[in-house]
Amino acid sequence: MLEVERCFSSDYEKIEMPKISKILLVLRNDVDYTETVNHLINLATPEQKVYILYVANIEPLLLHEKIERKIYGKLRKEGKRIVDEAIKKLEKAGINAELYDMHFGIAAERILKAEKELEPDLIVMGARGLSTFKKILMGSVSDAVLKKTTKPVVIIKSRED
Repeated sequence: MLEVERCFSSDYEKIEMPKISKILLVLRNDVDYTETVNHLINLATPEQKVYILYVANIEPLLLHEKIERKIYGKLRKEGKRIVDEAIKKLEKAGINAELYDMHFGIAAERILKAEKELEPDLIVMGARGLSTFKKILMGSVSDAVLKKTTKPVVIIKSRED
């Protein structure tokens, strides 16, 4: 455990911060992943291991098989490019990172499943910063994860919206 001193008036109280050795980095197709990766570079240390989960938040498609295969093929290609870029950037900064999984479907469900499988000490993910109205209409992946996770979460709000 890492000890941190906190100041209350003139007295110091020691609190223990949990040790972070395993980080789940969630990269999404609908959020600016570069901001999320840049913030993680500022947070992480070389001693920590980063596992990348790439999610494309899409409802199951009811299309002809050829069309569906083409759409998922494009999503996979985009996901691989994003993950490869993120790994290169993290490794250049001295952070050990690897792909954990790529998922195309309900993002929040897969993130929570990955939490149970990996048991990370911290989850880092981006958010679009939707308005209340858009959240009601579209739902929010980060809100859904926050409500159900048992792990600490760092949310990097995208500047786009």
